[in-house]
Amino acid sequence: MKITKIILTTILIFIYVPLFANDSTMNTGSMILEQEDMDALIIKTPQNLRCDIKIKTHYEKKILVDYQIWAKAKSSAQEKRFIDLIEVKLDNKTGQANEPRLRVLAPTKAPWEGTDNSAGIKLNITIPEDFKVYSHNSYSSVAMFGPFSDVEVFNEYGQIKIDNAAGDLVVKASYSPVELSNIEGSVSIETRYANIAGKNINISDSPGLFTTSHGSITLNNIKGPIEVNTSQNFIKVSDIDAGDGSIVLSTSYGLIKAVNVSGELVCETNYDSVELENIHLTHGMNKIETKYAPIIISLDTIDESQLLINNAYSSIDVMLASDISAKLMLTVDEGGKIHTQGFPIKPLAVDKNRLVGIIGNGLSKMEINIDGIGEINIRGR
Repeated sequence: MKITKIILTTILIFIYVPLFANDSTMNTGSMILEQEDMDALIIKTPQNLRCDIKIKTHYEKKILVDYQIWAKAKSSAQEKRFIDLIEVKLDNKTGQANEPRLRVLAPTKAPWEGTDNSAGIKLNITIPEDFKVYSHNSYSSVAMFGPFSDVEVFNEYGQIKIDNAAGDLVVKASYSPVELSNIEGSVSIETRYANIAGKNINISDSPGLFTTSHGSITLNNIKGPIEVNTSQNFIKVSDIDAGDGSIVLSTSYGLIKAVNVSGELVCETNYDSVELENIHLTHGMNKIETKYAPIIISLDTIDESQLLINNAYSSIDVMLASDISAKLMLTVDEGGKIHTQGFPIKPLAVDKNRLVGIIGNGLSKMEINIDGIGEINIRGR
């Protein structure tokens, strides 16, 4: 016979303390839910309440919640009235007993909305290790410190930080910067008007997706294929090993910088530079493209793959490792220049604006083009 033990404890204390740099009324409480077969927590907060959510894990098979509800208004009586309108509930009445839920409830049309008054809640949540977490919030900061299993966070207008998760990770947000570390599994991150940063991520199955708009993306120490998209901001990645997969970096009006990456590589931007260092192209059709800004590449390997580099009205500088073997096709428009130095090349076709030649045994293929006036510089090291 399955034994379920549920303990709910609420402690209510009204005190006056400085909060958010101003005096406000605060109500504190705590809750406990203890149940053997739990494996997930669902968290829901209202759209009209500021929330500060912190989640951590422990070895025990119980959920602990400490909360502080606060309000700031013209009088303490009004603040208390605001606080009395906010409820915190922890139960397992979801239809699935193994997925309890934590809900913060507030009126649909709260009296602090559209005024100089404000209200909010701070939640400190402790859950069992390797739990699944589904957190749907607005105007919330969410900080999670695992280990967790699957994680799903929907949020607006608040920072999201997730550390130590292994499973399916999904983040969909707006105006919410996202910071990830020590992640393993599938990854899909989508935000708008905010930055994304990630490190120590091991991606399985399909490519890891990192998408924002008008925000920068910085990734370090990633294993597995990735697709990175933004606009009007930079992308910087380092120590990326895509294995048999691809590394796709796409922005507009933003710098792309990659250091020590391996796999099939696609970089696309315009009106800003592409800077690539210690690049290992292992397979496939690789493409580097910008307009009106330099492309600078230090290429270590290009294993029986193809590389296409396009630019317009600017320069392309490529430094090749001494053992690279490739067929080169270099083309510039009228007024452009082509320079090669530091390696032996067997010319196949040479004219004013075009050079075709072979380095080594020509196993791979490199095609480099500049539209408009520009300069191609290929150097060996």
